[in-house]
Formats: sequence, C-alpha cells, structure tokens
Amino acid sequence: MIELSDKAREARNAYQRAWRRKNPELLKQYNIDYWERKADPVGSKVRELSKRGLSQRQISEQLSISLGSVNAYLNKE
Repeated sequence: MIELSDKAREARNAYQRAWRRKNPELLKQYNIDYWERKADPVGSKVRELSKRGLSQRQISEQLSISLGSVNAYLNKE
C-alpha cells in the first residue's frame, strides 16, 4: 500500500475534521450504520434466509447485495 506524505496526510486529516464539524448528523448516521453492520453481519442473514428456502436471487434482492456476494457467503459454510 502506498503511504501518503506527511503534508498530504495533514491536509486529509484537516479536511476530515472540518467535514465532521460541518456534518454531525451524517457522521452520527454513518457510525450507527457501521456498528449495526458489525453487530449483525450480512453472512448470518444470508445463511438464515437460505435455510428458510429462499433462492440466492431472492436473498440478494431482499438484502440489496449482489448475487455473487450471496454465493460467496453461502460457499463459506
């Protein structure tokens, strides 16, 4: 992975701090969404729906993920 120069890293961090101050509600929603995904991974939902008898296509439509992702989750079992 390519590392940023110190000057570029400082510029990025300054931009991110300013963005966070300007968008507290978006940041709050981002954090909620992030931790909800961490707490309830998609893989467990995919396997649960598959056990209920839904097709891979139905699962992908219901969870709004690609058919390939559904296939990958199910092949990890």
